[in-house]
Amino acid sequence: MAREYKMVKRRDKVEETRRRIAKATYELHSTIGPAFTTVALISDRAGIPRQTVYRNFATNLEIFRGCIAFGLEMNPLPDPELWQSIADPGERLKVGLTELYQWFEATEPVMTNAFRDYGAVKESAEALQPVGEIFYRMYGTLHQGWEGPEVGALLSLAVDFATWKKLHREQGMASSAIVELWRDLIRCRLA
Repeated sequence: MAREYKMVKRRDKVEETRRRIAKATYELHSTIGPAFTTVALISDRAGIPRQTVYRNFATNLEIFRGCIAFGLEMNPLPDPELWQSIADPGERLKVGLTELYQWFEATEPVMTNAFRDYGAVKESAEALQPVGEIFYRMYGTLHQGWEGPEVGALLSLAVDFATWKKLHREQGMASSAIVELWRDLIRCRLA
């Protein structure tokens, strides 16, 4: 019984250490960005030796995946499967984009830095692939019920972080106004 208790306690300690590393990485990616985040900075921020980082995450790809998992735990992506039950495509678009833009607002610092540094960090593409797949499912779910390639082009812009940021930050539009803009543009295109 004592051995089992020690194993559970050790596993919990390992998980807590991994979480501290992932949290430190996420915070650094949010502030200085992935391209400027080093293992030395991660270990300093997490308050652990560098070798502990390497022992828990052997590669940069593993560090990236841990960071993404932590970020998604803190701010889960909207689930496009839940939008499937909304029959009206205009209402589905409104609900889906509203949830997505709330997520953009919550994750804007890390998303901004991740896009800025995307080409500079080779591991980012592979680590972000599962997130990209969710965005692809969002696009597909929101596209259901709308016809035409122009609608597809508009929807690809509607689910794009950079487009949202340009409209929200540079043009000063509220996220709710951006949602209505896309609904109006798509309806006008189909009229």
